Amino acid sequence: MPELLLAIDVGTSTARAALFSPGGALTAIARARLTSVSLAPGRVEQDALRVWRTVKTLARKVLADAGRTGADVAAIGLTTQRASTVVWDRRTGRPVSPLVIWSDLRGVERAAELRAAGFFIAPQQAAAKLEAILSEVETPAEHLAFGNIDAFLIWKMSGGAVHATDASQAWPLGYLDLATMGWNQALMAHQGLDERLFPRLVDTWGPIARTTPGFLGAAIPIAADIADQQSALIAHGETAKVTFGTSATFDLATGTEFLFRSPTAPPFVLSRAAGEARFCVEGMVLSAGSALDWLRGVCRLGNHARFEALAASVADTGGAWFLPALQGLGAPHGDVTRRATLGGLTSATTQAHIARAALEGVTFRLREVFDHVHEATGVAAPDILGVDGGLTTHGAFLQIQADILARPIRRHAAREATACGAAICAGRGIGLLTGADEAAFTRYDAAFEPTISAEEADARFTRWRANVYTS
Repeated sequence: MPELLLAIDVGTSTARAALFSPGGALTAIARARLTSVSLAPGRVEQDALRVWRTVKTLARKVLADAGRTGADVAAIGLTTQRASTVVWDRRTGRPVSPLVIWSDLRGVERAAELRAAGFFIAPQQAAAKLEAILSEVETPAEHLAFGNIDAFLIWKMSGGAVHATDASQAWPLGYLDLATMGWNQALMAHQGLDERLFPRLVDTWGPIARTTPGFLGAAIPIAADIADQQSALIAHGETAKVTFGTSATFDLATGTEFLFRSPTAPPFVLSRAAGEARFCVEGMVLSAGSALDWLRGVCRLGNHARFEALAASVADTGGAWFLPALQGLGAPHGDVTRRATLGGLTSATTQAHIARAALEGVTFRLREVFDHVHEATGVAAPDILGVDGGLTTHGAFLQIQADILARPIRRHAAREATACGAAICAGRGIGLLTGADEAAFTRYDAAFEPTISAEEADARFTRWRANVYTS
């Protein structure tokens, strides 16, 4: 009997395929970078067909690396970046638009117009961009399909048989009506959109589709579809977590309660299955990994390992400071016009000081988000904070977090907790996992305790804010 769970995890900058055992062990993982292009200021796009080809390659590679075949896979769980937008031709399965990434800012003006019309839409959401995308498409409307990248991948894996998405993916698009858990008919009418363009809404876990044998050599159930940050939150036991990737995303579970307390830290659908919707609140540092990658290149600070070593080699920044804001500022500011700034430089500033200032800058922004979410919601901050993602590989960054956030930090053993959560959901979708089984997936392999007092952390935070917001 097949028992492995295959997680397909498509982020903004990296795609992964990971195999998990029912006991929560990561059997094998394969990764590949995804390339975004910016053809104009504020424009961020990818090639959806290239993403699909990358997914196929990774899924086949991870099985080969594990010495397994598609016949050994009990179910597939899909998790992806959210709020991105692609339009394709149903007849050919080929995209007729670029994959417009969530951080693309072409929807800023339209989002303001929609809000004025009574629809709460943010510039990052597909609802602010879809009209502009469709205006450049020549294919007749009756032949078009639209969705986030998850819907396109389900379409491709199923050979065009299924056009579907779940509520956790639909909510960031901007078109989900929470009252009905269906598509927002008023918004669609306002924009003149035909519902046939939209994917079918399905449960987060359960029977969604089956892959064609041409994908992995077997007809494998696609048993889960969940947004990436929500997937990571499930991997952390549905409490609270920070995922570090292109952005740094703090999510706090609120159970069945929909808490809308701040426009910059909005509620998200965590999951919906068997008629029950669960929610979380989310705040973002929009530029985290992307800002560090940019700074490493501009300042010639080397690869990630050297960058971390430089940062760890000094006790402070020597007066240097960094505001990571390549795509503006998320919570609590909500300022898309703000830009990244590196300051406090003197003739004594070294590469090590700049590297440490960068890591501290991302963490200070995270503290802004963390404090704002808890103040806005009234939900108590967790005593220990779980983290995951590519930036958690080295300890220097996590120690800085423990110090500045003034609480212990635990690193998820899977690192890629988004994939881990997708595997959990896939296991739920075919009835393979129970609550006790799922606990085995929530594993931590390192803990970091604060080395400075909470008062010193507050003082450093105050100084950083004074530098970045008054300079």
